[in-house]
Amino acid sequence: MVNDDNPLDFDVVVVGGGAAGIAAALGAAALGSRVCLIEKYGFLGGAATISSVLTHCGFFDQTGEQVVRGAGQLVLDKLEQVNLYLPHTMEESGNTVVLLDMETTKRVYDELIDEAGIELYLHSQLVDAQTRDGVITSIRFAHRGGTASVTAQAFIDCSGDGALIAAAGAAEILVDVHDRQASTLVMRVGRVEEDADLTSKAMTDAVAAYQQKTGVSLVRTSGIAVRMPLTREVMLLLADQHRDLLDVTEITRAEIDARKLAWHYLAAFQDSLKGWESSFLSATGPQIGIREARRLKGRDAVTSDDVSEGRKRLEDAIARCGWPMENHIAPGVTEYGGIRDQGWYHIPYGAICSENIDNLWAGGRLVSSDNRAYASLRVMGTALATGQACGVAAAVYAADGVHSLQRTRHHLQLQGALV
Repeated sequence: MVNDDNPLDFDVVVVGGGAAGIAAALGAAALGSRVCLIEKYGFLGGAATISSVLTHCGFFDQTGEQVVRGAGQLVLDKLEQVNLYLPHTMEESGNTVVLLDMETTKRVYDELIDEAGIELYLHSQLVDAQTRDGVITSIRFAHRGGTASVTAQAFIDCSGDGALIAAAGAAEILVDVHDRQASTLVMRVGRVEEDADLTSKAMTDAVAAYQQKTGVSLVRTSGIAVRMPLTREVMLLLADQHRDLLDVTEITRAEIDARKLAWHYLAAFQDSLKGWESSFLSATGPQIGIREARRLKGRDAVTSDDVSEGRKRLEDAIARCGWPMENHIAPGVTEYGGIRDQGWYHIPYGAICSENIDNLWAGGRLVSSDNRAYASLRVMGTALATGQACGVAAAVYAADGVHSLQRTRHHLQLQGALV
């Protein structure tokens, strides 16, 4: 039995089984490292599966060029094998996403981790971390049977909320709650007719009519509405909350209030929109989609100028990002910022390395950045790229005991990543 009486030992430990964590584990395992992946829920996929964000953003820039391959390509290839690789260009923004089916996504990630020989612990939540002389020596996680300790040479935080960053006392960026991005409880609505109107204008008109009829104020009048493959449900991003989701009282209130909003939006669309008359609320969440909490303070950081100017960093790049800045500054208010020539920019190695913990890396929405750059690089397609870079860098460190940008870039390229 896995418990404190039987401590575990690996080369690389990854905390968090979302897009970044999966790619980190795959990247490290491909170099022959013994890898442990710890995930607090009963399945992999992160925001895609726990928050029903069933679109992988960031695989393509706005010209349609693919900017994420490597571990990300392994995901696309798996989807292709089951005839569910479905890129979709959003008409209003011009952004291209990859549509996902919930259960297929879980299956794809299970298979990738299993085939790579990675030791996976589900239902396991980080409790604490031990450090000495600027390195993490071990972590402890809780599961239904108790707790267990894990030692390793290198550690990666892909938890989204920066759980390992906090536990290890690593330098962090934690902006004031009012400056963090709003969160959204994703709705999935069934029995919406195939010819139903999903446009922003239709939603706005329906919300206005509902507010006049009921007196209920809905701050966000429109949002993303996408038809899901297989189930044909409509995924809606409307029920926004702007609270401190690192505060247990606040996140509890956010979940409850967002669920109330979901029922109001459903009623508004049933009342006014053709094709929605027989619709029903199939699911919410199950967890609210969290866009921002803490993130890593790295040796370097991605800036808004890097994004807007589409900067290329040929010497120290470890990933590309082609998703424009999309900053949900308040419920119903989104601030956009493009990339030069609708292209892509580089993410440097120093942005995934902890400033003060030598054997800690962070991927996904934990990458070191300023606020506006964060609004670009936080998406799941890019998370696959930064996560893989973390995994390769950590495996190199575990083998040699030192950071090596040159070897990290070399192995990323061998794994098919775009750097």
